[in-house]
Amino acid sequence: MSAITIGGNLVHYEVLGRGRPVVLLHTWVGSWRYWIPTMQQLQLKYRVYAVDLFGFGDSGKDPRQYAVDHQVQLIMDFMNNLGIPKAAFIGHGLGALVAAEFARLYPDKAPRVLLVSAPLFDPGSLDKRLPAGRLIPLTDNKPAAPPPGIETEATIMNASSAMRAALLEAARARSNGEPAPEAPDLTLETAKRVQRHNPLQALIGDGSTEALLAKCFKRSEPEYDKLLTDLTKTDTAALKQSVAAYDSGRMLDTLRLLPMPMVVLHGADDPLIPAPNENVWQYITAENTSLLPIPLAGVRHFPMLEYERFIRLVNDFLEAADVSKLEIKERWKRRTR
Repeated sequence: MSAITIGGNLVHYEVLGRGRPVVLLHTWVGSWRYWIPTMQQLQLKYRVYAVDLFGFGDSGKDPRQYAVDHQVQLIMDFMNNLGIPKAAFIGHGLGALVAAEFARLYPDKAPRVLLVSAPLFDPGSLDKRLPAGRLIPLTDNKPAAPPPGIETEATIMNASSAMRAALLEAARARSNGEPAPEAPDLTLETAKRVQRHNPLQALIGDGSTEALLAKCFKRSEPEYDKLLTDLTKTDTAALKQSVAAYDSGRMLDTLRLLPMPMVVLHGADDPLIPAPNENVWQYITAENTSLLPIPLAGVRHFPMLEYERFIRLVNDFLEAADVSKLEIKERWKRRTR
């Protein structure tokens, strides 16, 4: 067992192999442990780290650290502590949320990203939606507060389309020295309440670890008992708090704007996080040639335990100069309209 202390909280991880670093991040069910077969295969060419996020496995159980932004900071501190300048990321479920946000904030530290069973939902009207915000590499996860009257990018990204237009018009007027138009209630919390589309609250936040596991595997399947071992180590508050701030539109915008090579892998029969629909695949691949969607027929929430070609796909992902050209029959292809 390996562990470090970050902000007074224990962070447990396991590591195997030598070579370029790869970081594995788990879903809401289980911990680092189900990554063992993947680690054993990758260790021949890579140094593989499997991390327990706060609230899971043997890492600290501090409810103040369960939100996704704190989990992202955990990964940043973890890499700094171990002297890892950059790493390929493989995130699964919750880990996919954390990996995507980490890559948005620190794109230079995540040169390639594989998202498995990521929560990608259609918020509606994607054919009319423009990706909110723009990519701004940050060097600090705690940016200084803006001066009064200056809307942050996060405020604009989380606002409804009407509120976003008002925000942008107010910013334009100020930059031109014009009187700003009368604005609606533009507080960040109000914007989030208006805009947020959060199916994860019902799917994950309102559930229990036992119920989530029962959706993924039958009691008669060997994977059930293996994952059951870790359930007692999960703080159920981590389920609710990790999804509280989720917004499907912002998640899709994030993927559409990420610049690094990226593969998005999802089981078509996932009972925990439904597979993305055609509109979602279309949206996240628009103008993003570095993103490769791969739907897997007959696969549920744990491709690394159910899909026999998972390791080969991961190796190809890690080695390919251009992931969009991976030769796999499962790849999704854009439909012409």
